[in-house]
Amino acid sequence: MSLFDFLKRKEVQVNKQIVTSVICIPSHIEDKIEIFSGTNGAFMAVGDVLMDVKNKVHYVFEMAEYDNRMKNSFKVAGKVIRISNDTIDEIDKHKAVIYISGETGSLDAARRLAYAATWVLDIGGIGIKIESAGKAFDNVTWNRLAAQLDDAAIYEMFVVDSLMMTDGTTYSCGMHNIGLKDTIVSGLDFVTAQNAVRIFNYYQVIDKPVIKANQTFQTDIDSPFYRITEEDNQPYKGDELFGNPFGMWRLTLE
Repeated sequence: MSLFDFLKRKEVQVNKQIVTSVICIPSHIEDKIEIFSGTNGAFMAVGDVLMDVKNKVHYVFEMAEYDNRMKNSFKVAGKVIRISNDTIDEIDKHKAVIYISGETGSLDAARRLAYAATWVLDIGGIGIKIESAGKAFDNVTWNRLAAQLDDAAIYEMFVVDSLMMTDGTTYSCGMHNIGLKDTIVSGLDFVTAQNAVRIFNYYQVIDKPVIKANQTFQTDIDSPFYRITEEDNQPYKGDELFGNPFGMWRLTLE
């Protein structure tokens, strides 16, 4: 079953600022029994539901057959962390594709989903992709972040902050997974713009400020000021996976 068919059956909804994040895991696992026997009681399965016993939450669980698009999908989405060609070749040898989806829209909810995905990955997964951000990982990189699971690690798992339009506009995608607005910057070189997007996003995640339109922001004490405004025309506005119901901040250099 394709991702399109999966999303059609398990519609991604926005309800009271709760979003559904989707994680994809190509694997060498052949059946569900192999997964749940490997969790040592940490998870239980009821139909197409994966139950996290420890955190008392549940996720939609889907196991699909081999998908010949996985190799290219991970090659594109893995550019951010530079997934090796060996890992990409191994992904092409997968036997099944596992999709786990669940309500997020906050750092803690995303942390719980990452915890569940890590269990499945460690049983027989080859790599992991956050479908609702377009970011892919090899096992080593994901497990390094999963060993921490602090707010900074969750940001690195669920957010891409280096997307660029043809006109040089740079923006992030995936902040909706953790309940925050994405960021967009125009008119600057890529390095400067991406640095501003990343630092401002981290500012939201780590400092948890109350941000209002028309406030100013500096990336450091010696840098110029950016004016913060609401961006109505999100690059992914209305997109099931990538659209951010929380909104988007635009930074404009003063």
